[in-house]
Formats: sequence, C-alpha cells, structure tokens
Amino acid sequence: MASSSDGLPSSARSLVRSLSLGYRASPLLIVVACATAIAAAAPDALFAVGLAALIHAVIDQDGGGITAAALFLGALATGGWLLGIVSDRANRRFADRAAVFVESHVARLQSTVSTLEHHERAEHADRISVLRNHAGALSYLYQELFGTVGAVIRLVITLALLMSVDPWYGLLGAAAVPGVLVSGWRSGIDKKVEEAGAQHERRARHLFTLATSAAAGKEIRVAGVQRWLYEARRDAWHRRYEPLARTRWVSTLWQAAAQSVFVGSFVLVVVLAARDSGAGAADTLLLLTAGSRLAQYVGQTVSHVQFYRTIWLDVSRRLTWLEDLAAAETVGADQRVPTRLRDGIRLENVSFRYPGGERSVLEDVTLHLPAGKVIAVVGENGAGKTTLVKLLCRFYAPTSGTIAVDGADLGRIAPAEWRARISGAFQDFFKFEYPVQQAVGVGDLARVDDPAAVRGGVARAGAEELVAGLPDGLTTQLGPSWENGVDLSHGQWQKVALARGFMRDDPLLLVLDEPTSALDAEVEHALFERYAEAARSAADDESGRITVLVSHRFSTVRMADLIVVVDGSRVVEYGSHAELMARGGQYSELYEIQASSYREGARAVPAEAR
Repeated sequence: MASSSDGLPSSARSLVRSLSLGYRASPLLIVVACATAIAAAAPDALFAVGLAALIHAVIDQDGGGITAAALFLGALATGGWLLGIVSDRANRRFADRAAVFVESHVARLQSTVSTLEHHERAEHADRISVLRNHAGALSYLYQELFGTVGAVIRLVITLALLMSVDPWYGLLGAAAVPGVLVSGWRSGIDKKVEEAGAQHERRARHLFTLATSAAAGKEIRVAGVQRWLYEARRDAWHRRYEPLARTRWVSTLWQAAAQSVFVGSFVLVVVLAARDSGAGAADTLLLLTAGSRLAQYVGQTVSHVQFYRTIWLDVSRRLTWLEDLAAAETVGADQRVPTRLRDGIRLENVSFRYPGGERSVLEDVTLHLPAGKVIAVVGENGAGKTTLVKLLCRFYAPTSGTIAVDGADLGRIAPAEWRARISGAFQDFFKFEYPVQQAVGVGDLARVDDPAAVRGGVARAGAEELVAGLPDGLTTQLGPSWENGVDLSHGQWQKVALARGFMRDDPLLLVLDEPTSALDAEVEHALFERYAEAARSAADDESGRITVLVSHRFSTVRMADLIVVVDGSRVVEYGSHAELMARGGQYSELYEIQASSYREGARAVPAEAR
C-alpha cells in the first residue's frame, strides 16, 4: 500500500480520502463554501482594472466613464465583501462540524484496529501522536482547497492585467516560484523534525499527567519527587522543541531569501516602469496596484502550500495509513466463528515476540484448551501468561505458529466476530467513570440499559455487596471528579471490571487475567471456585465455553480442570492439580512453597485481627 520510503500512503490517494471524509461531514455547506470562495476571487483581482478605468476617465474628463468606473468599483467592493462574508461563515460552520467528525473518525479508527501494536510500537505511536495533534486541522482542508483555487484565479487574472501593460511583466510570476517551492520544502522539513521529537512530547505529557493526577499523588509527595518531575518534563520539552526551533529558524531564513527574489523583481519592474516615459498614469497605477496585489496573492499561495505540505502530505497521509491499518484487519477473514465449541482451541508451535523486542515472550507453545473446561494458566510474573491471553483474544497475531478454534484458523476469523463471542476481565482494567449501570453494562453494549442484565453481571462477579453499599445503587456516579461521584478502592474498581467481564451470557471464551490481583489469596481462591462452578454450569448448555483463569498464585487455582504452567516463555507442565502434584515437578514445588507461606502468614496474624 505504501508508496514511499516512510511507509505512508501516496499523497494523491490521501487527499482524495480526506476530501471524501470532509464531504460526508456536511455536503451542503461544502457546495456553498466552494461557490462563494471561488466567486470572491474575481472581484478582488479585478479591482485594479476598475482603478485604471477610473484614472483613464479622470484624465480624459469623461463624466460618464467616471460614473461607470465608480459604479464598477462599488460593485466589486460590495460583491467581494458579501461573498467573503458568506464564504467565511460557511467555511467556519463547516470547519466546526468537520472537526468533530474527523476527530471522532480518528478515535474510532484507533479503537477499530484489532491489535494493540499501533499503541505499543514507538514509530506507530509517534505517527498517531502527530495525527491526534493535527486531526482538527483536517477540517480546514476544504477551506484551504477553495482558498488555493481562489488564489490561483487571482494570480491568473493579475498576471493577465500586468501582461496587458507589458508582456515582460508576466515574468513576475516566475519570480514567485522560488518562494512557493521553498515553502513546500520548509513545511516538510519542519514536520519530519516534529515527528522525530514526538516521543519527547509524549514523555512530557505523560510527566504532566503523572504530576497532576490523584492516582500518583501520594507516592509523589512521599518520595518528594515534585522538583524532579518538573525538571524531567522541562527537559523533555526542550528535547522536543529545541531541534524544531533551530530548523524553523533556518527554514525561515531560506523563505525570506526566496521571497526577496520576488520583492526585488517587483521593485525593479516599478523602477523601469517609472523611468519609461511612454507609460501612462493609468498603466503605471495598474502596474502598482496589480503588482502589489500579486505580492499579496503570492503570499496567500505560499501559505496554502505550507498548509498542504503540513496537512495534506503529512497528517492526511497518516490518517489514510490509520484507515488502511484498520481495514487490513479484515483482509483474508474467510472463516467463521463456530456457534459452539466441540474440540476447543489448539495452539501449534506458537511463538511470539513483541514489536521491536529482541527475545520471544512465548516460544514454541503447543497446547490444547478443551471445550467446556476451566483452564488455569499459572507462572511467575513475566513468564508470558498475559501474552498468551492477548494471543487468544487476538490482540496480536503469533510471530510463528497457528491458533485454531475448532479447526478454524483464528488469524482468518474477523476480529470483531471473534471478540463478539469472548468476554473477560484483565489485571490492567480501565476505570469507566460512569454510573455503575453503564460502567458494568458496557461489557455487553446491547444490554447496557437493562438493569436486570447488569445485576446478573454484578452477581456473577460477587459484587452485590459493593453495589448495595453505594449511595444510589446502580445509578451511583463513579469517580470523585464528577458531581456526586463516588471513589472506589482499587479492589472495588476491580470488582466493577469483573462484573463488566461477566455481562455476556454465552461467550465461547471467558478470560480472567489476574482479575483479583488486588485481593488476598484466600479471597481469590474462593472467587475462582465460584467462577469455576459457574463455568461448569454454563458448560451444561452445550456452548462448549472455555474459561481461562490466569494467576501467579499456584495455590488458588487447584479447582481448574487443567492447569498450564508457564515459565521462561515456555509451557513446562500441563495437567490437573492431582496429576501435577503426583508428578512432583515445578508446579508441585511452587504450590507447596506458596501454600506454606500463606499458612505461616495466617498463623502470624493475631486471632482478634482475623
């Protein structure tokens, strides 16, 4: 798809895409803005003709000619003013509508991409950072396009007027070319430097959010790192803007040099015309008026070129790149999600390395997750458990190997169709600061307004007591930054996320990736027992649901039908709790170590504190 070394789509295709996007935002306003912007170009450029006609009439003492020229100038001024007002208002209204439309489009595209790679690869994150910063400017693409057409019309009319005095004056148009070319070069150089420093801008924004958010407030104050955060953020901004400032100074000097070529040529033409005894007063006035307007129109054209170099050739191409990335997710999706699972999910020689990573996080994993079973995935932190879950949810594709769902290649199933049949809760959950019903209900958007369905998700997550203790139950606003909002502890937020994960009644795959990490081992074990029992009950409906429980606590998952032990990017053991304990391998050893430490910890707690 890409047509350049930077991996971005071609400029022409990007422009067509962006214009089409703007047209969908408001077709009627586009037509009005286009017609008025183009029509307003002629009166402005023809004003010099009216002045020349007026001077001729005055010199000839032609009363009728004076009246006609005055009326012509008045009509030009009035028409240009009215057209300019209508064009400006139409463009402003369109820009407002298009800004919301385009920004919403960008947000939707980012969430539509089925994998997480564009969030985690530095070069992709930099592109998206530039796109996000300038997405609103794309709403002015039409306005600038119409302005460019108008500027070209003015240039053509003005050059024709100059050449009517002397054909050689048309060379002033050639003198303007260096300024236009340098303008395009300047914008491209500025944008490259801007993207090269995007990582520093992201770091500075991260540090600002860190320094101003409540979540990190306690640790920042206890550690006393306020000054360090300030200096780190200032350093990041300097790294971001110092190279850009240097580049802009250099490019500005080049722009000034190029513009001086035109200014010098214009001054030379005026001097020659003034020394030409054959030039009449009207022709001299026409030259001065049209020539000065030509300088103005050249400046407008340069401004439009800078915009197009920045927005069309850079931001617009990044938008098209993101659209292509989102669209590519469905290419080759020629297999369907089974309505029920009979065999289950099979991983064959699956390896995975994160983008830009030097080592495999999972290596040569061959595994069968049987239909209708509860599978526990255990291992030390960093062993690859969460990565395995990401592959099952199709957040990433394996670097090598295949994943099959009842024989269907997961890589050939449309991500949206597969995700519609999975559900889950993750350790890095998001705090949806909505009323409880919405914060839980978005787990199954079709039933977000169904209190009974939401209560079902709450019950399956064991969060009834939490919701009952809130001031307004399901209608309680969550988040202290909102009016009447209630803040929750980390464990309580985790229960809300769990309830959200349990909203769907019939998923084929239920993933619980350390969903109770904020709770102690005994509570986690009790909840896992409850989830496992619920999963086995669901299996009775013949959906063949697979439930995957992920934990670093070996002692809390013994109720699972099968236990997968991950260590050092590989699956080292696989079987039931009884089988693995009888085998006396890594699982047995770590299980005993963790279980004994929990028992000793429980004995160390005074009875009155239990």
